[in-house]
Amino acid sequence: MESEKLYRVRELLYKGQIELAKAFAKQRETQPVEDSAFHLKWAEVLENLNLFDDVIFELNLAIRDDPKNPETYKKLSELYLDQGNVDKAARCFYSLIKQEPLNPKHYKTLGHILENSSYFEKAAKVYQVAYERTKDESFNKLIRALDFLNAKDSKKETVQKEDLIIPNQSQLVTFTALFSGREGVYARQWSSPTGETGYTPIHEPFTLKASENHILGNMTAGIYPVRIDNTVNFIAFDLDLPKFLISKLITSERLWKSAMEKLNQVSLKIVDIASSFEIPIYIEDSGFKGRHCWIFLDMPVQAGVAKKAGEMIISQLKYSSSEVMIEIFPKQGFVKQGSLGNLIKIPLGFHKKTGKRSLFVQPSNEPYPNQLNFLETIVKASKKSIYSLIQKFNAPVYQKPDKENLPWGTHEEKPSIRSNDSFNRTNISAVPQTLYEPENDQQLQYLLMKCSVISNIVEKVEREAMINKEETLVIIHSVGHLDNGPDAVNYFLRRCVNADPSNFMKSKLKGNPVSCPKIRARVPDITSKIDCNCKFDTMVNMYPTPLIHIQNMSAQKQPLSFGLGVESIRFQNVLQDYLKLRKQILEINISLSKHEKSLNEVFDQAGLDLIQTPMGQLKRIKKEDGTFSFSLEI
Repeated sequence: MESEKLYRVRELLYKGQIELAKAFAKQRETQPVEDSAFHLKWAEVLENLNLFDDVIFELNLAIRDDPKNPETYKKLSELYLDQGNVDKAARCFYSLIKQEPLNPKHYKTLGHILENSSYFEKAAKVYQVAYERTKDESFNKLIRALDFLNAKDSKKETVQKEDLIIPNQSQLVTFTALFSGREGVYARQWSSPTGETGYTPIHEPFTLKASENHILGNMTAGIYPVRIDNTVNFIAFDLDLPKFLISKLITSERLWKSAMEKLNQVSLKIVDIASSFEIPIYIEDSGFKGRHCWIFLDMPVQAGVAKKAGEMIISQLKYSSSEVMIEIFPKQGFVKQGSLGNLIKIPLGFHKKTGKRSLFVQPSNEPYPNQLNFLETIVKASKKSIYSLIQKFNAPVYQKPDKENLPWGTHEEKPSIRSNDSFNRTNISAVPQTLYEPENDQQLQYLLMKCSVISNIVEKVEREAMINKEETLVIIHSVGHLDNGPDAVNYFLRRCVNADPSNFMKSKLKGNPVSCPKIRARVPDITSKIDCNCKFDTMVNMYPTPLIHIQNMSAQKQPLSFGLGVESIRFQNVLQDYLKLRKQILEINISLSKHEKSLNEVFDQAGLDLIQTPMGQLKRIKKEDGTFSFSLEI
């Protein structure tokens, strides 16, 4: 029974019926089944449905039935980290260490998890136990690095009077807006007498007062970038020297300066890469052993989009990870409800270990002379530039599927599909490429002008660089039938950050295109909000589909008199909205005139020219020609 449910969910997932697949998945009763491989299959399908709590449940069952599979523990740990649950993530590796006490990889991964969460003392204990058991000298290097970070006598710079920055109200507003993240919470850094540091969530808004205390040095704040709706206002790169290098470098001023110069050069390369896409980046000296590079956004973008943009910038770098470590914020593409995700320390505060203020620096590595005035000059990156960056590097990568990677599982489980629902999909890079320009494709432009649903999906692609599975199927099974259908479909999919590379097309579709009722069933969130009610001749067209518009276009044998690019289609839609608004204004004015006539009669009967209303004073103004008007003083 449960195997049949798994097959059914896979089938629905393959067909793109996501909500139905989720409903079936929620009905499963897998706990009594003692089969680790079965639970891992469920976990894979549930992950494709973004049901991550259910994935965690199945992975725990898989561990129950096969407690010696290290890959299951690693996968579970990754999911816990994505949810911001460090303790549970670490517990997975404690379990692995119990099973394989001589495997150094488990200790190093566990120590890395603890260090990233500022649990330095716990990480040092893990490395100490690891060295005692494995005699691996690399753990002594890790311990020495942590000893340096946590040393009681580590040299700290005192805050001098000239280091003070006194912000005014306008500067506080600018600072708070630039570093706004998760609503209703921020983090405050703490340090213990032993030198250990960490952050405590403060469940209060990050107010102007909190910003002021941070800048004055009364406390050091961190921000959780991902907001409640899983969007972000900035992208940040955290560049650090690897901890194992610190104990070697700190004793030599020459070596330390050389390492920091290499790190600074990497930050400048990041600036150059982003600048080539008209994305401004600002470098901050984080106050000790690293740099932060900040991209501020003119409007919020999805955390997943921001993360991918950051990853693509880093992918263009040539650097040695043994010399520079780079982390991207946001670290998560989404943060589940109730979690906060990872935080990042914000600029102009004091580093708890060194006592040094973090400052924005010029390419020469010299701090800007007036930090608060400098913040007023920051230029934000446009949403369009972020999507353009992603689309530039979003070249599809296609791997020949095997029966383990097929979306429906093994080949015996492949669902039956009608011939007119299938389409050729291939590695788009293997197809000879010609420059396709959608604004010159008259069939496409005519279809976009006539079918508001397909036009709406295309506009979303241009606006958000995102497309879901249902929208993808609509585009493939409609646009894919045009003479230049594969080029058009591939053009739009290539512009999406989340497009499945297996959906890229090689040849024009044959058979029946998607019907209008099927489109309404697939994308009701679109069709319910727009005019999806084309009138076709039912005597001729018993099978309504958007492609009938193309047949009509061919029958007219009249070329379009002007180009209708994506921008023109958008103009047509804006024009339609404008005309609708004008019509509404006309209707409102007619209704308003009727009500004013009635009000005038009431005022005459009552002998009034002024009346107090809940919104203010309503006054009648009589004119010499006998006409009147009303004014409302709010």
